Amino acid sequence: MTQIIKATSKGQITLPNKIRERLGIDQDTYIAVDVIGDYVIMKKVDVKLKEISKLFQKEAKRKKISKKEIEEAILESRNEL
Repeated sequence: MTQIIKATSKGQITLPNKIRERLGIDQDTYIAVDVIGDYVIMKKVDVKLKEISKLFQKEAKRKKISKKEIEEAILESRNEL
């Protein structure tokens, strides 16, 4: 079911209605986005990002990992890519 869509000036795209209906995507649905080569891969995410964030915060606190350490790890990972 390949369809061609156009990005707006802000980089936003609209998923066609048929795709949204087929996947059960509505305004409260989260979608994970990744890049593999020249492809943009999108996947419907069933877990709310706020819930995931809370789990990460709780685990970081338990392991005594600071916000600065997390930010440095993210920057390091981005630089490796």
